[in-house]
Amino acid sequence: MSEVETADVIIVGSGASGLSAAGALGHVGVKAVALEQDERIGGTWVRRYERLHLHTMRAFSGLAHYAIPRSYPQYVPKDQFAGYLEDYARTMKLDVRLRTHVSQVRPDGVSWRIQAEPQSFGARAVIFATGRYREPITPEWPGMDSFQGRVLHSAAYRSGADFAGQRVLVVGIGNSGAEIAADLAEQGAATVTIAVRTPPPIMPRDLFGLVPAQVLGLLFTPVPAPRLLDRGGAVLRRLGTGDLRRHGLGREAWGPFTSRRPAVIDVGFVRELKAGHITVRPAVDRCTSTGVVFADGQADSFDVIVAATGYRTALDKILRLPEAIAADGRPRFQSGQQTPIPGLFFIGYDETTRGVLYESNRASRRLARVVSRYLKGDH
Repeated sequence: MSEVETADVIIVGSGASGLSAAGALGHVGVKAVALEQDERIGGTWVRRYERLHLHTMRAFSGLAHYAIPRSYPQYVPKDQFAGYLEDYARTMKLDVRLRTHVSQVRPDGVSWRIQAEPQSFGARAVIFATGRYREPITPEWPGMDSFQGRVLHSAAYRSGADFAGQRVLVVGIGNSGAEIAADLAEQGAATVTIAVRTPPPIMPRDLFGLVPAQVLGLLFTPVPAPRLLDRGGAVLRRLGTGDLRRHGLGREAWGPFTSRRPAVIDVGFVRELKAGHITVRPAVDRCTSTGVVFADGQADSFDVIVAATGYRTALDKILRLPEAIAADGRPRFQSGQQTPIPGLFFIGYDETTRGVLYESNRASRRLARVVSRYLKGDH
């Protein structure tokens, strides 16, 4: 067994938030060691579905102290963003340990013990940056074992070309579900159906083709009138997308500003829905050998079910501290802030209407100051 390596700060996770935290710490003179289980920086982005681009603008999606180059497009493709993350780590001279699997983090007196393979660590402070999308959630619908088709989570989906000529059900209408449904329709699936339990607000990526949705989030998130903003936003969304109820999608069940989470960004879904290439159904009740029975009792046959049903953080498997991790697996404390537990910090777990990458940049700069003061004993 190898000796335990010591560091002032360990960052668990080297996605965008973890890298930004490491870069911001380095900028204030604090060296951190970032641990990453993947074989490469940006690997998660590379493996996501082919048509994926950032839904946020290039100018507001860069990490701390090193912007995305202006030569990149307004909405950066996933592979190009993965390349930017690698370039960021090189440029900022970050110490990222790839192929390092963290199994447990626990307090050890006044410091922390990070149990990992192939190398364990001791640290004065630990920052969790594993993100909200660590472990895919695939529901266990009644009768699922009898379904003779293929079931896959959206995390395993790559391209609609793989399902040309097939009858596909997408379950869930978050950003991934809506974009995957559009991709399937565009690339020749025989039928595309989307199961919607809770209709979301849907916003064009560029309202009227001119105003980026992110700009509205940046402008209005600080305004202390979320209900009023959501009422106004509903009018704008209706103008931007039309009345989707006539196409089977019910009235939106929540508002971005009151719920403090982003609307679904439309990058083709509404067009395909209006063209009749996507059919909306209610939630899945159960599976049959040939397909699905929906909550309204209607049954349809499918060859493939894509579960765009979200993720768990899986934090509670690594950090067994109920005082820090809530029952839903999310941190009890705001990202980028001091926590009541000495030496424990989080980044990249908060939902936002301004863009996750924008918030990670801001939170990492704030966190760097907080951690620096902590290490100096000013806490």
